[in-house]
Amino acid sequence: METSTIDKRFPLLRFKQPWTLKASDGRGDLQRQVTYDEFLLTEVSSGELGPCFYISSTPRCLVATVRESRMSNFKVAQQALYDQGWPVAVRCTGGSCVPQGPGVINLSIIHPKVRGWHLDDGYLLLCDLLKDFLADYGLVATIGDVPESFCDGRYNLQVGGRKLVGTAQRWAGGSRENAAVLAHACLLVDIDLVEATEKINTLYRLCGNPQQFTPQACITMFDCLGGAEQQSAKDFVAEVEQRLTNLAKDYFNIPSSLSDYRG
Repeated sequence: METSTIDKRFPLLRFKQPWTLKASDGRGDLQRQVTYDEFLLTEVSSGELGPCFYISSTPRCLVATVRESRMSNFKVAQQALYDQGWPVAVRCTGGSCVPQGPGVINLSIIHPKVRGWHLDDGYLLLCDLLKDFLADYGLVATIGDVPESFCDGRYNLQVGGRKLVGTAQRWAGGSRENAAVLAHACLLVDIDLVEATEKINTLYRLCGNPQQFTPQACITMFDCLGGAEQQSAKDFVAEVEQRLTNLAKDYFNIPSSLSDYRG
């Protein structure tokens, strides 16, 4: 069998079961759609599923962390934003609140924990895959924090000093033999960053949290490429998802028979 990119660059992640590709079916309520990769993490941790790559988008919403859901007045703020057309879901990975919608592509790499694998490795794996992907568009991405961006972190991917990708992780099972890792990335393809950032700022204000974010700290792929040469935003998002899926198949050596994606 041909050696995959991940085998060459991250040789610790070699498993008896092959990698599979999972895609969102768009079914269920918002909470299910936002947290489906956490269900896959449970499946991997239990041994019912091998390592997998998951790609998805959700309806427009904000996704907060469990920690943020404990802020004062969170339920009141959640209802207020729902009334504004921005429902707020909660997920268990780290980081902080992010906007979601049809123009945001989420990808998750989920695999059994292996000896010698560390938290930084999960972030580096995400960044390695996405730097390859962005390079195909002629975009040079660097790793680092971007002050005043929402969900800021050391392992953002940025272009021209502005955040394009955010990352987060969740590990399940602790030190048990069947522990598993979920490394998650959020790619801003085409979204109104002014409106989205203001909605996050509104959530924080309503919860009495003084932290506020600046929309200019982030950028979308559509804007990086100057409007994608007059291609419609909808077509551009579909193209990005297809190309990212194709790259993932090559990167993890996933045959079509082990792929749910039918784009």
